[in-house]
Amino acid sequence: MRKLLGGVVLAAGVGGLGWYGSGNQAERMQAEVTTRAQTVAGTAIHAIETSVSGRDITASGIVQDQAEFDSLQAALEDVQGRRVVNMDAVEILPVADPFAVAATRTQSGDATLTGAIPSEAARADLAVVAGDLAAGLDLSTGSPDDEWTSVAAQAYTAIGTLKTGEMTLSGRDLTITGLAANPRDLDAVLASLADLPEGYTLADMIEVEDDGTPLRLTLTNDDAGATATGKFPSGMAASLVSDRYDGVDTSDIVEATIAGVDGWPAVAVTGMDALDELVEGELTIIDTDVTLTGSASPDGRAQAEALMAALPAGFTGSTDISIYDDGTPFMMTMDYDGAAATATGKYPADFTVAAPDGATLTQTGEAAFIGDDTGAFATNAAAGVAALGLLEQGSLQVTADKIILTGIASTPDVDAAIEDALSAASGVEVEQTFTYLDDGTPADWSVSYDAAIGGAVAGKLPSDLTADLVAGAMGLSKIDGDPTVALGAADGPSDVSFLTLASEYLPETEKLSFATNGEQSTLDMVLSPGVDADLVAADLAARLPGDIAFSVTPLEDLPETGAIRTNQATLNRERFQFGNWLPILTFAPVATICTDQTTRALETNGVNFLSSSARLDAKSIRAINTLTAIAQRCVDEGGLTLEVGGHTDDTGSEISNQILSENRANSVRNALIARGIPETAMTATGFGQSRPLASNETEEGRATNRRTEIIWSE
Repeated sequence: MRKLLGGVVLAAGVGGLGWYGSGNQAERMQAEVTTRAQTVAGTAIHAIETSVSGRDITASGIVQDQAEFDSLQAALEDVQGRRVVNMDAVEILPVADPFAVAATRTQSGDATLTGAIPSEAARADLAVVAGDLAAGLDLSTGSPDDEWTSVAAQAYTAIGTLKTGEMTLSGRDLTITGLAANPRDLDAVLASLADLPEGYTLADMIEVEDDGTPLRLTLTNDDAGATATGKFPSGMAASLVSDRYDGVDTSDIVEATIAGVDGWPAVAVTGMDALDELVEGELTIIDTDVTLTGSASPDGRAQAEALMAALPAGFTGSTDISIYDDGTPFMMTMDYDGAAATATGKYPADFTVAAPDGATLTQTGEAAFIGDDTGAFATNAAAGVAALGLLEQGSLQVTADKIILTGIASTPDVDAAIEDALSAASGVEVEQTFTYLDDGTPADWSVSYDAAIGGAVAGKLPSDLTADLVAGAMGLSKIDGDPTVALGAADGPSDVSFLTLASEYLPETEKLSFATNGEQSTLDMVLSPGVDADLVAADLAARLPGDIAFSVTPLEDLPETGAIRTNQATLNRERFQFGNWLPILTFAPVATICTDQTTRALETNGVNFLSSSARLDAKSIRAINTLTAIAQRCVDEGGLTLEVGGHTDDTGSEISNQILSENRANSVRNALIARGIPETAMTATGFGQSRPLASNETEEGRATNRRTEIIWSE
């Protein structure tokens, strides 16, 4: 038993020694594998963790790319003593394309940061300027180079100088946008990015809130209007200028983002008040320096300088204001109509405008701010006004060295008086041009008349005759022409009663002309077609004054059939038909209206005959032509027929009156037939003295009974 135990003990000892030896070897080998695996992991770009169980290696963490993954796996598999390498927990970083980061920053401290970061070390570097925002960046591969992170940090820092800023770094392209408070801040941002590594580009899209230039206003005001440019402090609108100066363009006035110097707006208003005292000038304000230049009246200059002297403390004012004069010479223009004078121009400061004696004066000129040193202007003006008052009407221009006088004088006799008045301005150049109301010649005038155009008068009328009197004598509502009028009392014949006689035939006249020179007078008349020229000539020969030579002729060149005109003597529209001018009438061609039309025509003009004859007198053509126009509608359109009735008074025998009435009725019927009325539509009946309308005991009654009557039938 003792031997066995010893053997057992020995066996146990030997076996225990073997067990101890094998366990100690395994631990040693695991430790060696662990150390070697960690050494390999330490070569990785990113953090790699390794663990060893027995001789099995398990790796976890992030590698840059597949090449690093393969290299890491190969290195672990080369570890002496390892059994298995497990790479399942190793991730390959995603590729960022483009590899970019973007950030926004404001002066209040608000910021954002998004995009990729190439490594944790880079994240730590960027966190130095971006703080915790760097933690939100995505770990990615694809960074263009090792300088990328420092450029991103540089750009993030730069946009912090802006009021609002945004940066984007995409690959090697850097873009900065935002708003700089002023050019100084913009320059600082650009200077901080001026040393970008080679290969990097910068796109600058930064706007400047304020241009950094001083507050200013340049305002010009003259005859052409106001112009303005400037830079106003924050809260001061350009309407401060446009509300004062109508039409000024304020588009070149900007409003700054800075408040500027206290009192700047009030100083600008004071400056504009001073500018308004000038005739023309310019106001300039730059920061606290205020300058006013221009020209003004003496009072205006004093007012402007007083305003500029009262600028508040901290502002400096200066002025350069001259007494205004536009450079043009003194001049006065005066128009005179015989009763009133109107003057305008530029006068010396000490000059008073005077009108011709007895005339009222309207003065629209302006006095200059400088005086008449030589007195020449006042002397010339006085002489010129005195001469102007001798004209019926005229115009005067006066300067210091010239007098121009034009107008209308009554007669050449006033020339000497005008020369005497102008002699007060000795040594001055004088121009004078006059027309005379009467040149001394006798009246010499003429009248013309055309039925389609009207009348016109020309020449020199006697003093007591006017164009209106001529028109009235001819029975015209108006007459054209602009004749002159003589001034003398015995300056030619002014009796125009002969025109009244001749114009009794004006409705039947195509053309009339009359001319007289005080010694000879001629009257020529061309009668309308159908008028009995012999009767007119005989009547005028019996009634016109014997010293008027006259002629009466029929119209030779007849108008075209269908021609239309307005007869200026009657103002009736007429159409030329059947060799006569027939009035154009519009009415319904029924029996009652046709009767009214013919009754009115006969009452207005009448059909008259030579004494004890069936021959129509010259004036009856008016009624005949009107009856023709009525019959054209009533017969042709209305289908009516008419009876021409002739009536006489009871002078003479009943038989002779019956025959005379029949002949006269036929004369009217024949005249209508000659003008195109079908003879089958008309009959003529003589009633003699059998149907009187009034008593034959008086001349008026007998005249009423001598008549032509038209009776219509359906």
